[in-house]
Amino acid sequence: MQIDYLSDLHFDNYFRADDFNVETIVKFLKSLFKNKKSDILLIAGDFGHHNEQIVFIVEIIRKYFYKYIVCILGNHDYYLINDRISDIYKANSFERVKELRVNLNGIDGVYCLNGNTVEVEGIKFGGCDSWYDGNYLISLFPKRDFSYYSINEMWKNCLNDYKYIFEVERYDEIFEIELPKIEKVYKECDVMITHINPSIKIEHAQKKYARSQATAFFAFNGEEFLKKGSMKYWIYGHTHEKKEYEISGVKALCNPVGYPHENLHFKLESFEI
Repeated sequence: MQIDYLSDLHFDNYFRADDFNVETIVKFLKSLFKNKKSDILLIAGDFGHHNEQIVFIVEIIRKYFYKYIVCILGNHDYYLINDRISDIYKANSFERVKELRVNLNGIDGVYCLNGNTVEVEGIKFGGCDSWYDGNYLISLFPKRDFSYYSINEMWKNCLNDYKYIFEVERYDEIFEIELPKIEKVYKECDVMITHINPSIKIEHAQKKYARSQATAFFAFNGEEFLKKGSMKYWIYGHTHEKKEYEISGVKALCNPVGYPHENLHFKLESFEI
């Protein structure tokens, strides 16, 4: 069976938040899905910043292009990007995430995973948003003694997460929430989906930033899960660079759409299982 996959759609970088023109959206989606090979699409997070827009476009994808969509959320899906949105969710990013997940799961044929599995056409998918744990930094600079405080300050300066994810003060706070979800499903699925790269090996990082300290916030140490899990494929996003590597017989795949100036020759990818 062929399964299509991508990540990092960032819808509001392609459409205004108040743009609900079906014709325009379908035209954009046709360009993304012109190499469609499957009735199943996997999306590894980062839909955008506006729940109503995200749900509207996912409904269009489901109606016109795919029978099933299996997805997780990314860090941008937690963002409260302005005061109006912050007021709606009472300055709590988890309220936005909760609403988005409920509404996505309310679409027939769409499964937004959160530490659970779903079986589609005989294939069992497991997933959760996941997060970074800082171990890439420690692996990259083994002789340096990084304090927790210094890593946290680095995170505040490197990513917009600290600015736009409300109710989170520590770089690994969401990782602590997500880790039990990974542990719950990694031995129960054929395909694993997370937003964050499960390898802290330098050769598996985004090439341009492989030696950057900021890459600590783009990966987590998932080698144990890759070695001991039941999955044959692990789909991830966040890095905005197409990537494929293999650990312990598991193929890890990343195929981001990214921002408009990135991946100008984006091609929808698929794998066979």
